Amino acid sequence: MDKFKRFTIVLAKFFPIQLVLLQLKNSHFILFIWFILFGLVTQTIANKFGMPYLFLSPEYLGSVNWLSYFVLGFAIGVFFMAYHLYSYIILGPAFPFIVTFSRAFFKFSINNSFLPLLFYFFLLANIYDVQHREELVGNGEIFVEMLSLTAGIVAFILICVFYFFKTNVDIFKIKNRKNTRYTYVNSLFGKRKYWFNTRATVTYQPSYYFSSMFRISLARDASHYDRTVIRDIFRQNHLNASLFEIIIIISFLLLSLLQEFRIVVIPAGASFFLLMTLILMFVSIFYSWFKSWALSLIFISFIGLNYFSKGTGILTSKSKAYGLSYKNKVIYNLDSLKTIQFDEAVLKQEIVYHENILKKWKIKARAAQGATKPKLIIVNCSGGGLRSAMWTNYVLQELDKNTEGVVLQSTHMLTGASGGMVGAAYYRAISQVSEGDLTDRQRENVLRNISSDMLNNVAFNLVSHDLFLRYRKLEFDNEFYLKDRGFAFEQKLNVNTQFVMNKDLGDYHLAELNSEIPLMIFSPTIINDGRRLIISSQPMSFLNGLNFTESKIGPENIEYIKLFKDNNPLRIKFTSVLRMNSTFPYVLPAVAMPTLPETYIMDAGIRDNYGTKTSIRYLAALKDWIKENTSGVILIEIRDINKDYDLGDKSEYSLFDRVIKPVGNFYGNYLHAQEYDAAELLALTKRSGLKVDAVTFVLRKDPNERISLSWHLTQREKNDIIKTFHNEYNQNEMNILIDLLQP
Repeated sequence: MDKFKRFTIVLAKFFPIQLVLLQLKNSHFILFIWFILFGLVTQTIANKFGMPYLFLSPEYLGSVNWLSYFVLGFAIGVFFMAYHLYSYIILGPAFPFIVTFSRAFFKFSINNSFLPLLFYFFLLANIYDVQHREELVGNGEIFVEMLSLTAGIVAFILICVFYFFKTNVDIFKIKNRKNTRYTYVNSLFGKRKYWFNTRATVTYQPSYYFSSMFRISLARDASHYDRTVIRDIFRQNHLNASLFEIIIIISFLLLSLLQEFRIVVIPAGASFFLLMTLILMFVSIFYSWFKSWALSLIFISFIGLNYFSKGTGILTSKSKAYGLSYKNKVIYNLDSLKTIQFDEAVLKQEIVYHENILKKWKIKARAAQGATKPKLIIVNCSGGGLRSAMWTNYVLQELDKNTEGVVLQSTHMLTGASGGMVGAAYYRAISQVSEGDLTDRQRENVLRNISSDMLNNVAFNLVSHDLFLRYRKLEFDNEFYLKDRGFAFEQKLNVNTQFVMNKDLGDYHLAELNSEIPLMIFSPTIINDGRRLIISSQPMSFLNGLNFTESKIGPENIEYIKLFKDNNPLRIKFTSVLRMNSTFPYVLPAVAMPTLPETYIMDAGIRDNYGTKTSIRYLAALKDWIKENTSGVILIEIRDINKDYDLGDKSEYSLFDRVIKPVGNFYGNYLHAQEYDAAELLALTKRSGLKVDAVTFVLRKDPNERISLSWHLTQREKNDIIKTFHNEYNQNEMNILIDLLQP
């Protein structure tokens, strides 16, 4: 029993264990960072949005291979060493015996490696899981990727070991330099009164420590050493660490400055680790200078920065819609909106205007369907990031292929939200340039293009530019626009789609007017007041109803081309319109509009994730012409998820659930709540005498079917999307559609 007790005491005083326990006690900030990192790589944090894939399936130069893992590993090595430096600064004073080490920082790092090693093994396990199960990669290739990741980590650690071996001093070197005069040198972590000039409140004397990676030694007592000597050791090693940190900061700045070059755009996961490294360094600086006041002063600094940013432009550069002029500011208030939208004479003109477009549509639809009164097709696309983009594009491909082009020729309008509209826009653009005649090989290329990764460039730009610097500008028509992650999104979309949509909104005006291509109506949300900004190359005041005089409330739908008629509205880049319609919070920046007061635009899904509201409003306005000239309307719904489903979580609420669930369920079910509104609108339309048949294609039966809501898809997810269209339900819906199109 005594032996066990002594063993327990010795174990509790083992240096690596003492470091972990002291971090649990004092270093809550670094533990929070580790919590985030562990959550990401174990796929328990932000898994719904595909964030773990940035670390588990990193992309570099357009590929996921050994090189991308090596770069990621190198960045992880940077973070590991920054973590050791942080710990050395924060925890070092509590362990005076470390001055007895030769190569003090190196040995401290070995003993401080419990969390990095644990993270490394968790990372390897989850890389294997994702690569094997999601990316469908063979074991041999996975082994090479893991080896490359390890090589990257080791490569940076070896660089650091070489540097600190050459520069660190210990108690014995100091003794041999008794006559050396040390002059004060400022450092990032220094001030005249160093943190090590004052003895820590509590010091610890470990029993044993790792003197090398595979050797345990007895810890020496340092209490008999002169405090001045100890101070000199820490001073010199601290200055050496400062130089190392400066190199890391310069490297990060260079990445930001040179990101126009593809080779510099490292995997987003790697840039995230560099960001964490910078954060650790800045917190270390605050702690070194201000000790226990550090966290309070950091909090106060953020409050002050927020206060001074208002009106000064500090860190608040605005994301803009490229091509739209920002020289003229438009008055945005209730009176001006009513003036723009509530004009009875304009309303009548625009109904006639759209009836003329429908007449041109009817000519080609009659030829395609072989019917005197053809069916009018409207396509509604739901939001859902890249999964919806690929799903919508693939469904349209298959419908057009199986109906021999009848669906495309009969489609009058495309509307919806987010990724669904990106996929639909790409298919419309491809069909326009190819005149609808695509080979199977071309269809495969189109699908591969629209499903290619877009998250990496956006995340890299966020970390390396948007969070801190925000200096890169783009000049267009004598105006300057910020090249932020919104620009990275549009640029990557153009590259992926081979620049087929690299046009202005106005470039589609004539083709839509002549019904050569379907109309596209975008409806992003004005987050200031919840109204919808209706973006189309055509005027559409009737989306606010047909009787303005009875309206007791201002217009819900604000037409973009009318609100910004003096701002070259048709010069806006079409990719900017797609981005505005797909601006998921934080992933993409809210787009500022040239109004007074300033308004901001975000995802259309906030108000109408399925496009139903826009479609029903359009049908209500043109129903007289539609009744007379068509045999009815086919509403093709291309949905990310089923309209209704059973509750996924049937367990009892825990204590935490009772606190979190009321708010979480409120926000989690807002899209589901839109379903009931959409069903009611459709039912009212049918009761008005207009014949409407809804044909619905569904990607997921319920939220438990896992396809991440992000701009990245794994190979397994891509395969599942293709397979889903061929299931029994979707094939039945396609057969119903084919029957409805029969003359």
